[in-house]
Amino acid sequence: MLQSTVNNSHETYYYRATWIQLLRLMTLTGTITPILAGTGMASIHGGVRFDIFLAMLTAALLIQTAANLFNDYYDFLHGQDKEKWTVDVSDAKGPAHQTVPYLAIMMICAAIAIGIWLAVQSTLWIIPVGIAGIIFGYLYSAGPRPLCSIGLGETVAFIFLGPVVTILSYVVQGYMLDFTIAAVSLPFAFLIASMILTNNIRDIEKDHTFRTTLAMILERNRAINLLTVLLCLTYVIVLFLAAIGILPPSAIIVLLSLPFASRLRWSLRKNATRAEKVSGMKWAAWHHWAFGLLLALSLWL
Repeated sequence: MLQSTVNNSHETYYYRATWIQLLRLMTLTGTITPILAGTGMASIHGGVRFDIFLAMLTAALLIQTAANLFNDYYDFLHGQDKEKWTVDVSDAKGPAHQTVPYLAIMMICAAIAIGIWLAVQSTLWIIPVGIAGIIFGYLYSAGPRPLCSIGLGETVAFIFLGPVVTILSYVVQGYMLDFTIAAVSLPFAFLIASMILTNNIRDIEKDHTFRTTLAMILERNRAINLLTVLLCLTYVIVLFLAAIGILPPSAIIVLLSLPFASRLRWSLRKNATRAEKVSGMKWAAWHHWAFGLLLALSLWL
């Protein structure tokens, strides 16, 4: 196993690709858009403090980025994604493998410091919620049974990058938790779950010797059917909330992101090529960006 090779070798492995790929900047929409929407909901009900908004956004991005770093670090230790790492420093554009967790810990420490300031400025609830986010972000990839390896990846993302981050960005602006912000958080929950599920559908063949994902438990066809349901629910919920007045009528502009959802679903069709299946994750990320930004825009306007 690669794990024993890494542990028993004095060789240093380096990340082949760039820092942008290591930090997975395209996935950060999972934090950015729900915070924009939660703060947008606060702006509808009154004023917002932009210093609190920026602090909340920065802390959440640091936690998600740290989780991304831990994910690559532990995947390599568990024998996955060997092609991402090399012992030839001239062939690398990223950091050494052993430095990755230290970078993640530094980010978490910075997020904690910001969180303490936010708690003083707004609500103490940010402390236990933030701690829970850090713990689950770490356990997503770490430990003998990472959460992503026992079919819970989509569930963790659904909770923490849906209701938790959306509601918290609203509450820190001085507003009480209520049904409206909880309802607005649901499209983001289904949206991020669809992104994680897309990744796991793409990697069914690669993952079968390392982990058991929800896509593997359901098997490919049922997993794709579930993905279709999740994508549909993101739109149905927004249209329903706009119809009953929780969201403004302008929220229907999320329909402009449908082409990205269509391309995502098409990339996973029965006769899709391997290249098309791999591109599914790209379309999932673009769909999250488009849908999330359009919904946030409708609230801010």
